[in-house]
Amino acid sequence: MTIIQLKYFVEVVEQGSVSLASKKLYVTQPTISMAIANLEKEYNIKLFDRSKNVLVITPYGEFFYAKAKMILELV
Repeated sequence: MTIIQLKYFVEVVEQGSVSLASKKLYVTQPTISMAIANLEKEYNIKLFDRSKNVLVITPYGEFFYAKAKMILELV
């Protein structure tokens, strides 16, 4: 896990979409998607439910978001 992965994840949650987060962070959508996929793989959890082209945060994602916000505030 890296700080940049946490920043990307938090921004996606706050913006509600990868597209809007990528525009705000000035990075490509695949970069953000890959960072989140790597977090999911590293911790073996599903952070978002991606069904029907709608991004919905999972309960694990909610927990992870709260912890990521705390970490980013401390950094």
